[in-house]
Amino acid sequence: MNCDEIIFFLNQKETKITNLNLHDPDYIPLHYLVSLDIIKDLKRFSKEVIAHYTECNAITFSELINRYDTLHNSILQKHDSLVWLNKNVYFIFYEKALYEYQLNNEEDGTYFLNRSLQYNSIFPNAILLKLNKLLQQNRFKESLSLLNTLYYETEMDDEQEKQAIVFTDNFYDKLYKTGDSLLKKEHAAEALELFEVLEIFCQNLPTAYCNDDYYHGVLNSKTGIYDSYIAIANAAEKRDNPQIAARFYQYAQEYLDNNPYLKSYEPRPEKTSLPLVSEPPPTVYEPLPTVSEPLPTVSELLPPVSASLPPVSASLPPVSAPSPKELKEKYDNMVLQALALCIKEDFSASYKMFLEAKRLEDCRCFTTDFRVDLMIRELSEIIH
Repeated sequence: MNCDEIIFFLNQKETKITNLNLHDPDYIPLHYLVSLDIIKDLKRFSKEVIAHYTECNAITFSELINRYDTLHNSILQKHDSLVWLNKNVYFIFYEKALYEYQLNNEEDGTYFLNRSLQYNSIFPNAILLKLNKLLQQNRFKESLSLLNTLYYETEMDDEQEKQAIVFTDNFYDKLYKTGDSLLKKEHAAEALELFEVLEIFCQNLPTAYCNDDYYHGVLNSKTGIYDSYIAIANAAEKRDNPQIAARFYQYAQEYLDNNPYLKSYEPRPEKTSLPLVSEPPPTVYEPLPTVSEPLPTVSELLPPVSASLPPVSASLPPVSAPSPKELKEKYDNMVLQALALCIKEDFSASYKMFLEAKRLEDCRCFTTDFRVDLMIRELSEIIH
C-alpha cells in the first residue's frame, strides 16, 4: 500500500467501527459479522503493511501505530458486545415485542415477536406470548404446532409451566365453547373444523385438559352435516323436485358411508339445532336413493342450514369500507337467502345470489362456506 491507500484504509475502518449498531436487534446479527471482517482486515493490515512500513509524508510510523491500536481496541470492545448481543438477540426482540404490545402497537409487536421466534424457536416466553395472541384471534389450528413445541421441545421453569397450564386450560375452554356455539347456530361444518382441532389437541397433549365433550362435539357436528343433506332432500321431495332430492339423498348416503358410526350415535339432549323443514330427519339411517352423476369429495360437503332464514331483499344497501366482520355477516346472510330461494325453487335468483356471495370471498378475510361452490355447480346444471 502507498500512503494514500493506508490513509483511506484507516479512515474506512474507523467509519465502519463507528457505525456498528449495538441497539437495533435487526442489525445486530449483520454487524456481528461485519465486526469479524474488520478484525480480520486489521490483522492482515498489521502483518502485510505495518511490518513493512516505510516513512511517508502523509503519516509517520508512530502515528500509524497509534491509529492502528485505537482502531484495534475499539473493534475488540464492540465485537465483545456484539458476541453477547448476537447470542441473545431473540430475547431483545421479545422485549421489544412486549413493549410494543403494551403501547397497543399490534403490528410492530407481532413483527418483533416473530423475529424472536425466528432466532430461537424454543424460547418459552415468546411461544407463550404468541399462543395467547393466536387465541385472542381465534386462530386455533395455528396454535397446535406451537403447543407441541412448548410441551415437548422447550425447557420451562416453574413460572413458565404455570403460564402453560393456564393457557392450555383457556385454549380448550374457548375452542370447545366456540364450536358448541357454532353448532347451536346450525353451522355444523365450521363447528366440525374446530372440534377436529380439539381432537388433535387432546390426542397430543396432556389428557387432563380433556373430557369426552370434544368427542361428542365431533359427532354432533357430523350428524348436523348429515341432517342438513336430509333436510334439503326432504324439502325438494315435498315440492316435487326429484332431481335435487335424489342428489342430496346421495350426498347424505356418501357422507354416512364415510362415517358409519353415525348410524348408532344419538346426539346429546343439549344440542339445540333445528331441522330445515318441519319434519325431523330420520332417526334410523336407511340406505338412500342413488344417482349416477359424479359426486363431490368429503371436503366439499355442506354445513347445516338454519330453519329461520332472513327474508330476501331486492337489493343490499351499499357499505362503505366494510370491515371483515361486516363482510362476513353480509356473506352469511346471502348464503342463507340463496338457500331459501333454492328451497322455494326460484333457482335462477338463488344462483345469482350465490354468485354474489362468491364475489365477496375475493377479500380472503373470512372463512368461506362450503355450500357456495357446491350450489353454484348444482344450480348451473339446472338452469343452463
